[in-house]
Amino acid sequence: MASCSSKPTSVKRQLKLHTFRRDTVPIANDRVRFAVMALAICLIVGCSMQSPPANTPIAKEQSGMQSAVPFTRSLPSHDGEEMVLEFEVPALPDDTNPPIFVGILLTGSDTGVVADVAERLVRADVVAVVHLEHTEQAGSVPVELLRSQRVGREQEKPVTIAVDGIAKGLFALNADVATMENAGLPPRGMVSEELAFAYSTSLPSGRYRLRLRIDQNRQVLGDANAQLLIAYTHKAK
Repeated sequence: MASCSSKPTSVKRQLKLHTFRRDTVPIANDRVRFAVMALAICLIVGCSMQSPPANTPIAKEQSGMQSAVPFTRSLPSHDGEEMVLEFEVPALPDDTNPPIFVGILLTGSDTGVVADVAERLVRADVVAVVHLEHTEQAGSVPVELLRSQRVGREQEKPVTIAVDGIAKGLFALNADVATMENAGLPPRGMVSEELAFAYSTSLPSGRYRLRLRIDQNRQVLGDANAQLLIAYTHKAK
């Protein structure tokens, strides 16, 4: 009898053992598949979230746009956001070292309205940081820039911008009309006003790199639909 009773017990144990093994194999496989899927998802998400190199100039993203003076660009959209722009300064027929300025272009259909907006921006205490470099094969050479500073009710004088590049306030400065018209600026049927952050009285033709940051009151420029303008300065006859 003992031998008869022990046989079912052995069978039950074998059945339990067999069942256990069948159950654990799919679970193990599921865990492996889950781990592989999770790794694949992490790799996909990681690749998609990689940001572009921090030192990629904005100008390279806009390579199809006009990049020879005079031309316009959108201004930085946030206070403290730096804009990096590379461009060409062609020599003028009568001047191989032409004067240029870095500023803004205001356009509209009403002369009086555009002039009023320009006056408000001059009084708005917009602060920019402007650095200009002449890029050559041997390296980059900083360019000395000037700005206009009011010294009386009706008088202004040129002031050299310090190495920190801080340019406090916009000031009126006229662009060369002929070269602006050749570049289609302002658009046909529109009137315009130009204001400057900084300027150079003599700039050798060649390639340049501009670094521009609006540190204060950028919003007033956005409200006025102002565009960055790099242009030749009007020369009195």
